[in-house]
Amino acid sequence: MNRSPQPDDDVARQAARWYDGLAEVLSDVGRRVAQLGEQVAGDWPDTHGREWADRIAEVGGALRRESAAAQELAEAHARQAGQYGFPAAPLTGPAGFVGRRTGARLAGTEAERVDDERGMQIAELPPTPPSG
Repeated sequence: MNRSPQPDDDVARQAARWYDGLAEVLSDVGRRVAQLGEQVAGDWPDTHGREWADRIAEVGGALRRESAAAQELAEAHARQAGQYGFPAAPLTGPAGFVGRRTGARLAGTEAERVDDERGMQIAELPPTPPSG
């Protein structure tokens, strides 16, 4: 029987946990940056203060996006560990970032993910019925 090699479950789970932790840290730093922006805007109410508050808001937005990307990678690694027969523990990430999935994007305007699996899928024809 020719079986493809299975990835090391510990490595996939460790990667999933690491990315999940990274997502939580980035989310926490993003919240702190948002608080800093509010403090700067309150303490420096002129044009320069608003400019700095806007810059800080951009940094916070970038941190939220990176946190979402790390959470997506954590979910992908957990699913990959689960696809080889190992139960994949559900990962709970920072609120608001759990719903993203990996997979191909549709051509429509919604940009919905079609499949949870990663990589290419080769289309196969159904078996031909026996003649006779």
